[in-house]
Amino acid sequence: MNKIKVFSFLIKKPFSNLQELLSRPENYIISTENDIDGFVAFVKKNKDNLFEEGILALDGGICISQGYKKITDVGYWDDLPTLWAYLLNVIEDYLKEGEAKCYFPSQPIEINLKEGTQGNIIFSIEKNSLNVKKEIFFDVFLEQASIFFDVLVNKLDLSSYEYEIKKIKEIKKSI
Repeated sequence: MNKIKVFSFLIKKPFSNLQELLSRPENYIISTENDIDGFVAFVKKNKDNLFEEGILALDGGICISQGYKKITDVGYWDDLPTLWAYLLNVIEDYLKEGEAKCYFPSQPIEINLKEGTQGNIIFSIEKNSLNVKKEIFFDVFLEQASIFFDVLVNKLDLSSYEYEIKKIKEIKKSI
């Protein structure tokens, strides 16, 4: 089975149309996949514009792929810290109920997580789905969530996100 790849990105500059973003993402995004230092530097440099009432408002998203199949790409974005928090809630709800769903924080894009067959789960965003072993899914997603929130807490001194780090640790213990 092909490896799952997950990473966060933030939108660093405005674009005039979606096709422009999709065709040249390197001009418009910074990702945690290959530029955590750039990610941190961008947030620090633009701190005054990225906070609303003390809360980080960071346009970005989470790219998810398995092999050559993209589940999401840079065309799917929202408030990045909230999106990660929603994904953690979906994982937590799935572990309790066997199925969970929610929507992107400010868009009608459905996220769904449910039982598959033979120890697999089916994770979908809109009509794009991923059928993967539970252990692999949880390992990859929780690791990337840890990386993202660790950057916020430890590199950007945003202690308000320590709750999410604790939540990730609790989820890992319950798996």
